[in-house]
Amino acid sequence: MTQQQPQDADLPHKGKNSPLLFQAGVFVIIVAATLILFNVWQIWNAHQRDLKSAEYESANLARSLAQHADDTFLQVDSTLSDLAERIQTDGLGQAQQLRLQKLMQGQVGNLPQLHGLFIYDSHGSWIVTSSGRFVQNANNADREYFKYHLEHNSDAIYIGKVVRSRSTGDLIIPVSRRLNNPDGSFAGVVLATLYIDYFRQFYDTFALNSDAALSLLLADGTILYRRPYSAASIGKNISQGVLFREILPHSEFGNATITSLYDKVERIYGYSRVNRYPLVITAGLSKEDALADWRNDSGLFVAGGAILLAILLALGLVLMRQINHSMRTEAELMRTRDQLTSINLRLEELALLDGLTGLANRRQFDIALKNELARAARNYRSVALLMLDIDYFKQYNDIYGHVAGDQCLQQIGQMLKGLASRSNDIMARYGGEEMSIILPDTDAQGALIFAERVMQAVHELKIPHQGNPQGVITLSIGICAKVPHMYNDTPIGFINLADSALYQAKKEGKNRIVCNSAAV
Repeated sequence: MTQQQPQDADLPHKGKNSPLLFQAGVFVIIVAATLILFNVWQIWNAHQRDLKSAEYESANLARSLAQHADDTFLQVDSTLSDLAERIQTDGLGQAQQLRLQKLMQGQVGNLPQLHGLFIYDSHGSWIVTSSGRFVQNANNADREYFKYHLEHNSDAIYIGKVVRSRSTGDLIIPVSRRLNNPDGSFAGVVLATLYIDYFRQFYDTFALNSDAALSLLLADGTILYRRPYSAASIGKNISQGVLFREILPHSEFGNATITSLYDKVERIYGYSRVNRYPLVITAGLSKEDALADWRNDSGLFVAGGAILLAILLALGLVLMRQINHSMRTEAELMRTRDQLTSINLRLEELALLDGLTGLANRRQFDIALKNELARAARNYRSVALLMLDIDYFKQYNDIYGHVAGDQCLQQIGQMLKGLASRSNDIMARYGGEEMSIILPDTDAQGALIFAERVMQAVHELKIPHQGNPQGVITLSIGICAKVPHMYNDTPIGFINLADSALYQAKKEGKNRIVCNSAAV
């Protein structure tokens, strides 16, 4: 009673301060969480706003470039259509060639994108050029666009991949139209060539960060021009990228955040197909550049929030220390009590264990068997008891000594603990070299199977024993397994039945299992 009184005296003090400490902690946590959540929301909102702004900017830029490309190629298309119509109407006589040359020269002078205009016959030979100059023995039958028109009877213009001009050496985009004879057969090609530098000069007028990328592409993914300019990028095909493979088949224009196949930079792209022609425009703004201002602002938000949070936590810590100070003595007493309880539990546990093998000792075995028989009788469930005895163990001690005998018992004990698959299976040292196993909810068949596992496990230990005919340590096992009767079956009776089976196993030559038939 004298030891209980101080604890009882502390209980009102504990009841008074614990809620206060909890409430103070909850208040500090709520305020801190609110501050953190507000800052996180502000940062996230700014992040989304900047991304959305970059999406609008890239989409508008892509639409502007698409309109520019549409206008540029429409002018060229109109020029080629006019030339084709004149050729169809007036033919290509000597006088007509002179008129066409002057007309073509005027068109090149009026349209800054035009590098030149050319007319080729059905064999690819040069007939008329806007410059009036001819390359000796020049023939364009090997050009991609010429082969295309030779094979396709279509009035539509064909926009080819970038090539280098044979007359000037400039990089050009060939735009061509087929010429037909009156009978519809192939008569040649009328060609317009566009300066790559025309697009370079136009795209360079936009004030963009260095990682921004503007691209003019064919519908098959071939790059006609790309800013920032690189000769290596011209003609590169990116059709295997996400944009061409997954997005463009379902959407003519829009936004997508993609890591570029060309330079591995993650960008926020606006993309758009050109209305009249097989062209695609992409305008990509570096995601890192788009979020540069957001990162700077976020740093300020985080710094300010961290300072406020530090002040709040410092004040909260002071408050909670004051509250906690009055509870330290009680906490120490409770810890001491818990330690004593733990020690007592450990001592109680040790009192139920065999010191040599680590298995349950005879006291724990007797308690467990009594409880399991009572439970099994109430629930009408079978329980099995196995009694194990090491064969020729006296000879083992005589040959190898008692230290080796103890080690042998330890090995078998560890093996039995490893075989226990359920928490209520009891592995016990019954006495000397005799051990016992209680298997709840187990019938005779299950007990036999388990006993065979035990025998197999002992054989696998391969503990040498010259006094055993087998040459190794073996076991004899007796089994009693049945549904116990509430009043007729006692722990002593169960043990006697299992012991009787064990005696029978010993009598029949050891290293075997016997199940007491009276118990089945």
